[in-house]
Amino acid sequence: MRKKPISNQKWMVEQFEKGLISVIMPTYNRADLIVKSIDSVWRQSYRPIELIIVDDGSVDDTAKVINDWKCDHEGKSDFQVRCFYQDNAGPSSARNYGLIESHGEFLQFLDSDDLLHPQRLEKLAGVFQNTECDFIQTGFDGFCAGCGETIEQHYGNTSEDQLVLALKGRLWANTLRSAFRRSLLITTGPWNENMTCFEDYEYVVRALAKARKSIAIKDILASARRGGGVRVSDNLRTYQGRTFRIMCEESLCHGISDRVDVPNQAKQEFASRLYGLGFRSNAKGWSDLGKRCGKLAESLDVKLDSLGKRRRMVYCMGKWGGLSYEYLGWFKNRLTRQKQSWQIGHICEL
Repeated sequence: MRKKPISNQKWMVEQFEKGLISVIMPTYNRADLIVKSIDSVWRQSYRPIELIIVDDGSVDDTAKVINDWKCDHEGKSDFQVRCFYQDNAGPSSARNYGLIESHGEFLQFLDSDDLLHPQRLEKLAGVFQNTECDFIQTGFDGFCAGCGETIEQHYGNTSEDQLVLALKGRLWANTLRSAFRRSLLITTGPWNENMTCFEDYEYVVRALAKARKSIAIKDILASARRGGGVRVSDNLRTYQGRTFRIMCEESLCHGISDRVDVPNQAKQEFASRLYGLGFRSNAKGWSDLGKRCGKLAESLDVKLDSLGKRRRMVYCMGKWGGLSYEYLGWFKNRLTRQKQSWQIGHICEL
């Protein structure tokens, strides 16, 4: 591996190798897991592939494990493994490094503990080559890190435009399920290296807002490892986490500001969601974050539907409005659980 300061590098070049897929894998102390991830790329039915691994300052045997794998698989010109090292700066920095070094016409991100299904890249390449799309969203599943069993499945939503889904808050955006044409990522720009959570969501929706044409594939084509890590809901309970979440919505809002093809109904639902995020922030006492949400909603300049009007009214009531709304939601859920418990008990008595 060689060390090269990120700060001295330029952004992605436009030139690419036609048909080449660059898989960008950041890694940090994954000596025990990374081989399985690399193998999932090696076993792809598609060629040519360029696997770019960026070691983000690992202090275990990750570098040795990668080098041993390379030595055992050398000699295949249609499958290249290119390795780089940087001082620890976080996964977003490592992904930017990988983008700068890439030569692929199409790009896929892969964390070093996740897996690609064998047909994934072949199916992605087929869609890219047969359509004018520059963004593809696929299905994925999650498997238990301990037992290996599949514990969740999420299919690509082909019924609606992917940008519309994002505006409605119904797009699960992460690094694993999205794939991109090079031209789109050049326009999107680098990952935000200052974000420590929600950075994948922010990057994907930022790219999606700039995409000329987005397509979803329903098939499950990748697997995410699920363990005892921090949950998204846990991040949202912190001020920093909520700040980063709002930054995602800001990127999406700014991304559609000059687009004339966004349906008005999608903008209405987006504004409604922003007011909801605003009054939930007010309820936490984070009025500055609430104001940011309100300004974003107002900038969309749309006529709100009935739900949006109610959310705006609660938002305008400040902290107490947010607390009242949350309490009513809690009380409603409690009544629902009690009703379900009563129904189950009644059935058992019969």
